[in-house]
Amino acid sequence: MTPDSSQQSVDIRNLLFTIGGLAIVLLFLTVFIGRNRVVLNEPPVVATRPPAVASKPPVGEREPLTQGTAVSIQPPVTRFGPLPDFNSYEQVKKRKAAFIDYLTPIIEYQNGKILHDRSRLEQISGNILNGETLPEGDKKWLEQLADKYDVEWNDENLASAAIELARRVDIIPPSLALVQAAKESSWGRSRYAIEVNNLFGQWCYDEGCGVIPAERPLDATHEVKRFRSVADATRSYIHNLNTHPRYATLRRIRQNLRMHHRPLNGSSLADGLLYYSERRQAYIEEVKEMIIQLRLFQQQRTRTG
Repeated sequence: MTPDSSQQSVDIRNLLFTIGGLAIVLLFLTVFIGRNRVVLNEPPVVATRPPAVASKPPVGEREPLTQGTAVSIQPPVTRFGPLPDFNSYEQVKKRKAAFIDYLTPIIEYQNGKILHDRSRLEQISGNILNGETLPEGDKKWLEQLADKYDVEWNDENLASAAIELARRVDIIPPSLALVQAAKESSWGRSRYAIEVNNLFGQWCYDEGCGVIPAERPLDATHEVKRFRSVADATRSYIHNLNTHPRYATLRRIRQNLRMHHRPLNGSSLADGLLYYSERRQAYIEEVKEMIIQLRLFQQQRTRTG
């Protein structure tokens, strides 16, 4: 090979190396630019804050929170304000929302006190069923609870009292209580709601215990019961459903839901209200329809904020 041929071969090799190097650089630039193009075309990353603690959802969505009975702390004593002037609301939606927002905490407070007792009742009942001898304090507490809920007491058969108490010491779903209060008091605007805090249409039979309804028959003696506060009226309403013989069906429905680990809901328990009104089944159907409307109303409130 001549010197000129040797030099030519070297030049060719150098050219090939140069071309190869350029190709590698171009490939690298293509990939890099391509990657950056993808990044630039992605939606911008938005910095998000941790979600705030949610405010209490509407009543219709809240009932599952009160299905359990693992409550061990007595709710603090709470003072609720007097019944607002719901006649002052010109818009129906605002009046309903104000009524719901006022009464819901009262219902939940009363239910909370019941769940507190139910929690201790379950513990004591378990000890009884296990054949354990109850401490005197537990036995006395159980006897007082039986007296409060009109359950027959027998020192020799504590299990019987505990079983019956399990049917009675339980909550009323807020949706049912709200709807009955709205129906019986015309959303807090009735004469009885305003004058005697009676939102649930409860009667009494001692002279002077309430106000005499204008439509009362001449031979009747009942009055619309007077309450010191709406909280007292709510407590009495729940206790009435939990103890009166006419609402035994409601309590059986509720117990059956518990046994099958199903949530307590107002529509199911409404079937036990046959004797709440002289209108019987028609009243039940109206209550159920109002519960549906309440749920829709609350869902709309959630969507609109």
